[in-house]
Amino acid sequence: MNITDAVSCMCDLAKGEAEQFDVIASNTHSESLSVFQGQVQNTEISDSVGLGIRIIKDGRPGYAHTERLTKDAISQTIKDALCHTQWTEAVDIELPTPAKIPEGSPNYNPALESLTLGDVKDFCIELEKQTFARSTEIKNIPYLGADINQDFSIVANSKGLFYTDKSNSVAVGAGAVAERDGISKLGNFVKNGRDWGEFSVGEIAEKAATYATELFGARKIESGKIPVIFSERIAGRFMGMYASPFIAESMQKGTSRLAGKQGTKIASEKLSLWSDPLGENFCNKMYFDSEGSLARRVEVIKDGVFNEALYNLETAAKDGCKTTGNAARGFGSKMSTAFWNMFVPAGELSTAELLKLFPKCLLVVRLEGGSGCSAVSGELSIGAHGFWCENGVIQHPVDSVTLSGNFFDIIRNVTAVGNEYYSNFAGIRVPALAIDELAVSC
Repeated sequence: MNITDAVSCMCDLAKGEAEQFDVIASNTHSESLSVFQGQVQNTEISDSVGLGIRIIKDGRPGYAHTERLTKDAISQTIKDALCHTQWTEAVDIELPTPAKIPEGSPNYNPALESLTLGDVKDFCIELEKQTFARSTEIKNIPYLGADINQDFSIVANSKGLFYTDKSNSVAVGAGAVAERDGISKLGNFVKNGRDWGEFSVGEIAEKAATYATELFGARKIESGKIPVIFSERIAGRFMGMYASPFIAESMQKGTSRLAGKQGTKIASEKLSLWSDPLGENFCNKMYFDSEGSLARRVEVIKDGVFNEALYNLETAAKDGCKTTGNAARGFGSKMSTAFWNMFVPAGELSTAELLKLFPKCLLVVRLEGGSGCSAVSGELSIGAHGFWCENGVIQHPVDSVTLSGNFFDIIRNVTAVGNEYYSNFAGIRVPALAIDELAVSC
């Protein structure tokens, strides 16, 4: 049976077995290829399909999932979920009833269905040629390829809710190795979208080549506490590493320093942070979460004040409040919580103008690793590369420095927020952040 029939079958079989249940299912198809030295190196076509159920019996949730879409497998999955309810803690939740949501599929472009691996093969082979042509210093392009993805998902429950969502996208990227005076550097750039007409060989080639060569001639700087600007290229990654403290479950489990601090100032008044599932600033929209609750904008930080945590139904019940519509779950996992489109509203200054705020500063354009970073404690210790700037002018590249500090101190020291974003397709959009002071060691 297909995925829609399988969900209907699961709902029919689960009726009468428990007070409430919800089902989440997905069917994902992807095609990819890689190119090396003018030839297709590898191709892959993969499909993933499955459905999972959360059954609530005597107030206790139980989870199970299957990737086999047969009546027997679905029946056994329901039995497994019922069995697991005896081990879990009771939750006082009421699953949502059906609501009117906008028609259509905002995350799906029918025209992308006609895009084939043959089309992207020719694009990638030309991309390799043009990337090499950008600089004689580029000696190798070990990473170059494309992915075409499609996904169909369903959220259904015992209240008659049955929502579907369809999405597709394409990604093309190149990683180039450049060499100068015996020193090699790697730079890469990936373009994502769902309008193939917006993909330009020249744009991807130019950025891959630029990122491969931009840090040659790096010079050392003095260690110490100095102003640092996280460029829009890496500001989103920085904020994304520390998303979990804003999630209610982390606070309830004692793994967030923000527990009990709602309504207090935790950051610079220049900084706001949203979960923005319907925002016009994003190409990907979310009308409902993984529990079928309607999604909405959540202003997590508002002008520096911790305004609202992110909840699903279970964590909201524990705190005696309503869900924020941020439930997140794959068919093979239990319910959790996540940002739906992390967004930092823009400030008034461009990145170039931010450089002029300080007589001297470090503009960071790359981060390495992350093993020294902890969302629980907020500690930050991470390798970085960028440019040394004086009086708003870039002087020279800087590499192999370490940034050290604490996330909760860093967001208090945000002097200004930029007004440029790196990608209009990413699920995290954060402009450049000017930090008044951060420890930098060489």
